[in-house]
Amino acid sequence: MDLQLNDLENDKLVKQKIEFQKQIDDLKEKPILLEKHDRKYNILLYGIDDSNPEENVYATTRKLLRENLLRDARKANSMPLANAHRVPTRGKGQKPILVLFLHFGDEQLVMSKSYNLKGTKIRLLDDLPVSMKEGRFLLSHNAFKIRKRDKVQTRIRAIGAHMTLETRKNSNENWSLWE
Repeated sequence: MDLQLNDLENDKLVKQKIEFQKQIDDLKEKPILLEKHDRKYNILLYGIDDSNPEENVYATTRKLLRENLLRDARKANSMPLANAHRVPTRGKGQKPILVLFLHFGDEQLVMSKSYNLKGTKIRLLDDLPVSMKEGRFLLSHNAFKIRKRDKVQTRIRAIGAHMTLETRKNSNENWSLWE
């Protein structure tokens, strides 16, 4: 009888432990999701020369929007920017430009035109929390190796507070999660 009670109590404790662990994981994820939401109006521009100490970052950003991305001077100049500045980095190399848009639709339009940067050294990325940036960085190395080895297309997506790598053979196929 005592053994049965002990087994019931142990089962109950194990279930509670699993439930508490799930709650802890959810609480750890919540601040990341809030930070991701705060950064959704931001984009990061990598690969833009920063050798000029007198650079006007707003003018540099507008020029990139006008000449490389949107290719529409009127739209590029009328797009309101809340802020644009260089982000300090560890080590050497060009500092990226962080651009904060006033309207989410403008940010989405610019991101949708990123294919116009193909063949240049300029990269355009969503601004994400640090932990997600680190995950994206690690997955980008795997994506490069997979593209070379398996001759597939890859993409890295943010789903919730996690980054995922997806692959497909060609544009006719659906994306599948890389394991």
